[in-house]
Amino acid sequence: MLAAGLMISAVSFVMTSCTKEGPQGEPGKDGTNGTNAAATCMQCHNFSDTIVTKIFQYNASQHATGSTAMEGTRVDCAPCHTSQGFTECLATGAFKTAAPYNDAAPINCRTCHNIHKTYTNADWALATTAPFRARYDSTVTIDLAFDGGVSNLCGRCHQARIASPALTNPTSSVDSIKMTSNRWGPHHGTQALVMAAKGAFEIGSGAFGTSPHKDQTSCSTCHQGAAQGNLVGGHTLWMTNTGTGDNVVVCKTCHSSIGTTFDLNGAQTTIEGKFNELKVKMAVANMLDTTTMLLKVGTTANPKYYKQKALAAFWNFQMVYSDGSMGVHNYQYTYDMLQSGLDYFTALGY
Repeated sequence: MLAAGLMISAVSFVMTSCTKEGPQGEPGKDGTNGTNAAATCMQCHNFSDTIVTKIFQYNASQHATGSTAMEGTRVDCAPCHTSQGFTECLATGAFKTAAPYNDAAPINCRTCHNIHKTYTNADWALATTAPFRARYDSTVTIDLAFDGGVSNLCGRCHQARIASPALTNPTSSVDSIKMTSNRWGPHHGTQALVMAAKGAFEIGSGAFGTSPHKDQTSCSTCHQGAAQGNLVGGHTLWMTNTGTGDNVVVCKTCHSSIGTTFDLNGAQTTIEGKFNELKVKMAVANMLDTTTMLLKVGTTANPKYYKQKALAAFWNFQMVYSDGSMGVHNYQYTYDMLQSGLDYFTALGY
């Protein structure tokens, strides 16, 4: 042991004697002047509760609590049901991902914001505010330009899919189409189209009208308005809650006379009445399954055929159902969609 100790001492002496100190480096940057990573990170990761609050709210949102990320295993679902798919298709401009995402991430902060791109406050910016192509018709471009186009980010997903089979003559009461899928329709989440007055089949006596919301407000204006904890507003994106009721405070800027609900001047009551009336007529016509709210179809051996105009009315009905606002997003457009369907089925005797 004594010999080993003497050997280690000798080696240490030799190494110390042979090692020379290198040239002195440049002075380090001051962490307070914003020129290094620590300083820029602190623009967001500071001692405030900003990020904590947003996460607290967002964790209560439908985006965070939904279980639809499993749809990432389908290339045409992944662009809206997974974060990776959305980011990929935003870059490629495609409506489908190149491959499925089995390890899918749900919609999260990085989906909608430029998180950790510059490590500055610029990373709060939205991933896009550019106009988008409509899925139901790729030749149609939609631009919800108010408020810098923030609604265009939401609209990329909150829109209808393409009708398959397509309606080649939607105003025809003669042409029929065989239906094999009870899920035929615009799919879930038509809010951006309803707001933009796009996507419906205009089968009435004239062009459908529109209300001015798309030119006077944005998705963010209302859905991210004054928050009440993690119940409504902010990054919860919720507009109503059983505990707080309708978050009408966001409406008062324009509608000072609004009461405690979104039913301003009975508008929602009117729309709900027409919606339920059309729902009954389509059920009596053996077209709508009111339990599942899906289209009734036959079997392979005994398929059901529907007139194109009837399918157009069904599509419009589903546009209203999937929108969910009962006229708030676009009262006139919603009214005309339902009324044209009522006129059609009433004329048939339903």
